[in-house]
Amino acid sequence: MTKRASFEIFVSRRNFLFVFFLLFNSFTWFYMMGSVANSLAPPTPLRMLSLYGMVAVSLFIGSLIVEKVDKERFLFIWILIGAVFSFFPLFMHISEPEITIFLILLGFSFGIGLASCLALVPALTRIEERGKIGGTISFLTFVLLPLFLMSVKRSPSYSNFLLAGIWRAVGLLAFLFTAKWGISAPQRVSYSFIVEKRFLFYFLPWLMFCLINQFEHPILNSFFGEQFIQNLMLVELIAGSIFCFVGGWLMDFKGRRPTIIAGLVALGLGYAVLGLFPAASLAQMFYLLVDGAAWGIFTVAFVFVIWGDIAGDMRAEKFYALGSIPYFIAHIIPAYFAPTLASVDVRSAFSLAALFIFLAIIPLFFAPELLQEKVLKEREIKKYVEEAKKVARR
Repeated sequence: MTKRASFEIFVSRRNFLFVFFLLFNSFTWFYMMGSVANSLAPPTPLRMLSLYGMVAVSLFIGSLIVEKVDKERFLFIWILIGAVFSFFPLFMHISEPEITIFLILLGFSFGIGLASCLALVPALTRIEERGKIGGTISFLTFVLLPLFLMSVKRSPSYSNFLLAGIWRAVGLLAFLFTAKWGISAPQRVSYSFIVEKRFLFYFLPWLMFCLINQFEHPILNSFFGEQFIQNLMLVELIAGSIFCFVGGWLMDFKGRRPTIIAGLVALGLGYAVLGLFPAASLAQMFYLLVDGAAWGIFTVAFVFVIWGDIAGDMRAEKFYALGSIPYFIAHIIPAYFAPTLASVDVRSAFSLAALFIFLAIIPLFFAPELLQEKVLKEREIKKYVEEAKKVARR
């Protein structure tokens, strides 16, 4: 494949299609099932705990199981379990115990193989292209996800589960592109080994961002209303999808750490401006844009790139299991404080959010850059060579 400056891609088309389709199918299926579940019964703290708590628990379980079995077979069974489970609601009555059981099973059938699926990204890609690959997958997922969500809302509830089950089963077609992955004799690690300074310096800002974002939602809803939340979701989707691609490219070209810091600084400024001028439409639009941009950058960084970089030559499943926890935990804790948060003064809330976002940057100043220095130097050399060629042609 032809190399062009910082845009070189080494992953084979077959491997990319395998990873993309597997991840795309998994994420869209989970959001389809969650959307239908919300239409059957509104989310409550207990239901959030049942769903996202089980995802978090099953992440750890799956990362332990996959070390003892064939990975390809494990992922195949994971998709098959999700497809079979999707038909479960067709045989249940809509009652509180059954809905709780349904959410627990949904969380399990999604989380059990998620870490193994995400670990395919570092196994099949080089570090210097990981941001672009993750950005491309995220961009396509964000762009196409609304089509899937609209499709389930236009039909009766039970036919939605049937549609979700069929779509999950279609995920098995990803194995038509299956290829060998992983490093020869990859080193297994324990969770106690993973939790060290380098991991924590990236984990803590990600945790703080997820918690602040979820804690602010009830306040935004209370002060600005439901229409603002809908606009927020729309702008987040548009800006987020664009910045998934842009952020992924920047991570491969400028490095992981500066790109993440830039996202946090922009979001901190967004909260600060909104805290000072909450009623100003310009301040609201600025916040919507930087919040969507931050989500795009952090999705690529903390879902696809960072944990694979830290894992290096070691098996990455446990790194991704731990690294994914903040996103799911952040959906549980704020749900129990929603009534209290709705009455908090909006100026104080956004000012505090800005303060904590800026504090989240501090660990990153001590974090090492994960993109190898050799790669960064090669980028700079290629840039200078291209500029020299342009000057010579003139």
